[in-house]
Amino acid sequence: MNMKTKNEKMNNKTFPTRFMLFMATCALVLGSCTEDAVEPEAETSVRPKAEVEAQQESQFVTKYFLGDAVKVELEEDGTYSLAGTDIRLFEDQLSDSPDAYDPNPVPGEELSGLAQHGSIRKWPDNTVYYVINGLSSSVRSELQKSFDEWTSKTNVRFKERTNQSNYVTISSSGSNSNSGVATLGMYGSSGYIKLGTRATAVVIIHELGHTLGYIHEQNRADRDDHIIINIENIQPDAVDQFYKNTSAIYLTSDFDINSTMMYGSYTFSKNGQPTITDLNGNILPQRQASLSPLDIEGTNVAYPSTDGGGSPEPGADLCDTAEEFSSNKAYSVGDYVTYYGRLYQRDYTRWNYIKTCN
Repeated sequence: MNMKTKNEKMNNKTFPTRFMLFMATCALVLGSCTEDAVEPEAETSVRPKAEVEAQQESQFVTKYFLGDAVKVELEEDGTYSLAGTDIRLFEDQLSDSPDAYDPNPVPGEELSGLAQHGSIRKWPDNTVYYVINGLSSSVRSELQKSFDEWTSKTNVRFKERTNQSNYVTISSSGSNSNSGVATLGMYGSSGYIKLGTRATAVVIIHELGHTLGYIHEQNRADRDDHIIINIENIQPDAVDQFYKNTSAIYLTSDFDINSTMMYGSYTFSKNGQPTITDLNGNILPQRQASLSPLDIEGTNVAYPSTDGGGSPEPGADLCDTAEEFSSNKAYSVGDYVTYYGRLYQRDYTRWNYIKTCN
């Protein structure tokens, strides 16, 4: 079956991709198709194996995420699992109509109460505040390695919460596995990351990507120019996880096979055969506990340096250097514009007001 034929089965189905690299979640599969390689691969998939099997009897409902139809399942904590992946969405990040999402919002809508469904927020001041609840010493050690990987290579910082109103709670899922789930972007005090009792940095780095607002790389609309999705090898209940999203804002121009947000070649395989290969049919590189160069580049676009905010001269007044907003231009996350005398920065799904210009 050639690439075109395989993808024809998916033409009318879509599924969110990451906004940045979309560097975006925790279905990282490591290895080969031998029997010995199945265990680490299953453990680093979006859910522990037992949960994936139980999901076959789950009842999904169709909602719209970023204007595309997706299947979600209501979880006990009130969030929605996105097509069974490790991404957790809140109710107001979904809608019942594709018209509820505006891919090109106008600055100031959020101030007038006109902001629409599908909001995904990045963290202000490049800082993610967190609370740790009940992690073992080994998982805490892997968590610190993951923090260090992000902070040593990007503008993002992770700080333990004192009295901040926006923060994520990082806790154990209780699952005896190397797995994790995470909510998408900043969401007040309700955001969370839940890790298996054997979670490693390979998984945790990926989950932190979701917290930063990133969705899976293999769901980019341009993915068929770079990889082959072997539908015939995917578990029937997991096919939805491989649909494409047509509305996502890309933080990097190039598809990134090496992204921490990329699925592995054997993710959700039903028969030991690869679900994803490159265009030549080769297995993808094994996932590492590290960020790719494009992960780093995209993150520093979405979360630009605070000493100059991406302006031509460090310390320059962005009111003087930012362009006036135009409804005819496509913007990237992290871009600055002025609009009616105010400075705004582009978020994933909206503009954030920064200040009034003199």
